[in-house]
Formats: sequence, C-alpha cells, structure tokens
Amino acid sequence: MNKTAAEIFQEREDQDALLQLLGNQAAQVQKIAPYELAKNGDMVFAPNQKAFDTALANGVSLIIVPQKINCPEAHTLNGTAIIRSSNIGLSHARLKQKYGDHDNRQSGWEAIHPSAIVHPSVAIPEGTILGPNVVIEKGVHLGTACELMANVVIEHDAILGNNTKVHPGSIIGWDCLIGDDCLILSNSVIGGEGFGYAQDENFNHHRIPQTGNVVIGNRVTIGALNTIDRGTYGATTIGDGCIFDNRCHVAHNVQMGENCIILSGFLCAGSTIIGNRVVASGGAMIKDHVEICDDTYLVHRAGVIKNITEAGMYAGSPVLPMKDYVKSNAIYAQLGALRQQVQDLSKALKELKKD
Repeated sequence: MNKTAAEIFQEREDQDALLQLLGNQAAQVQKIAPYELAKNGDMVFAPNQKAFDTALANGVSLIIVPQKINCPEAHTLNGTAIIRSSNIGLSHARLKQKYGDHDNRQSGWEAIHPSAIVHPSVAIPEGTILGPNVVIEKGVHLGTACELMANVVIEHDAILGNNTKVHPGSIIGWDCLIGDDCLILSNSVIGGEGFGYAQDENFNHHRIPQTGNVVIGNRVTIGALNTIDRGTYGATTIGDGCIFDNRCHVAHNVQMGENCIILSGFLCAGSTIIGNRVVASGGAMIKDHVEICDDTYLVHRAGVIKNITEAGMYAGSPVLPMKDYVKSNAIYAQLGALRQQVQDLSKALKELKKD
C-alpha cells in the first residue's frame, strides 16, 4: 500500500464513512492487519474500546474507530493516526476492498491464458483476465475488467457486466445476464436447466425444456456451489445488491428483490416471489408459488408454505411469527410435565370414582 494516513483519508473520505483524521497525519501505512497482531506500519479497525486500546499499545500506524471511542489527546498518540468513522463496518469493507483485497493477477499466468478458448465473435476488452481452460462461446458480451478464472464456462449469448469476477469452475448459462460488480464464487451454476417435467399414465417423466434465462442485477454475490435455475419461460431474477452464502439453490422463475441476505442451505422452489431486504438464515426452505413481502426475516430453519404478507421475523417449520414460535417452544418444553400431570389427574379421578 505505502500511503500516509492523510493520503488514505483524502482519497476515501467521501465514500467510506470517514469523518475526522487525528494524530500523526504522516504515519506510513503498508498493509491492513487484525488489531490483536498489528504493529507499526499497519492499519487496523477497532470496533470497541478494548480493541482500540490493544491497537494503540501495539504502536500501529493507523486505527479506524467508531465515533463513540474515547481517543486520547493527539500529543499522547506516539505517532499513531486515528480516523473516526460514522460506520466502522462499512469503512472496514470499503477500505479493505480498496487497499487489501486479493489480486487475482497474482496467479502467475499471463492475462489471457493460452489454453483459453474464445469464439471469434467475442471481443475481449482490455483489462480482462481469462484463466486456464476458460471457454467462451459465440455471441458472449464481456464488460470491462472482468476476471474469469480457471475452467469457467460462459455459454453462448450470455452477457457479463463490468468488473464482474467469476471464480474457478463456475458456469454461466446461455442467454443469461449478469450485472456490474458481481462476484460468483467457485463451482456455481447460473442458468442451469430448471426442474420441469410432466408424467404420462405410466408415470414416465417427460422433460419440459427450460428456455428462459437468469437475470442477475448489479453488486450481487453468489457463493460457492450455488445453483440458480433458468426460467421455463421468462427469467429467474435476482435483484441488485443481493448476497448469497455457499450451497444455496434458487429454482426456475423465482423473482427476488434487492439487497436480500441468503445464508447457507437455502432452498427456494419455483415461481416464488421474494421481496426486498429479505433475510433467510441457514437452512431456510420456501415452497413454490408463494410470496414473501419486503423486510421479512426467516430464522431457525424456517419452512415457508404460504404467503407472508406482513414484515417481521418468522421461525420454525411451518413458520410462525416469532412471538408465537417462542410461545409454542415454551409449551413444547413443558409437554413431559403436562403429560405427567394429566396421568396423575386421571389416576386421582379413578380413585374418586371408586369412593
């Protein structure tokens, strides 16, 4: 990195929630490190007072802190610089993207590997990286500064936006659209065949060709080993800003809104409509043809079998509003004692009848 605290503040103040630079503005920063292990030359993020005190004692060059941290007077900082942030999490994410992210050009290969197979109809923009054994079929459009790592396949007529990165072994299906600044991690399949079949009188299965596509918005992260199926007709859509953990599945013709958080083990059946800012914790499952409204939180391996029309937190399978789920669990925990009470009452009632 090799920048001063003042240079970092000036470059990033307007976009990374940075508010104020204190202390040694000339402090030299070489890299980003965890506050527990950091030393002189390091930039760290200290989310609380204990972390700040540890980093300061270690003599780091630059500490990013939230507004609430009590900072000592500048003359006592011993050469350390401090930047106050209005959102320490956002500052951490944005500054590390800028100054500490992994550079895929460190693979050791030339920008376009000799083993990459690119159809003559495809233009390769300047700044693009194509790793070993990449396959790009006819009619593909690549935005600027895309990075396609080893064994990625981009099928015919797909479109990738600017600055999109596709990690090793992933496949982008034909006619699919991927927006700008997307990240697709290893071994994911975008635009695979949706699961559509009809049965005859002997229960033989007959495939219904899936001829729609997948449309993914901007700034979307698709984790490793995800599958997003193409529509039967029309598109399966993922809105801007959605982030997927690893091992998730979205079936054909699902429509997902913006800025959703989807955690590992998520399974969503076809033709479901999911609103904006929906959060699905690990293992959530959604039935086909249901609708989930904006600002819904699905927790405790939620199983959604009917529409959710009111924002809030839902849990369990089938899902209940959180207050009902907590009450139900409390009752369930008492079932053994209640059973014993019923048996005791039944026995006492029999004794009374004998008398």
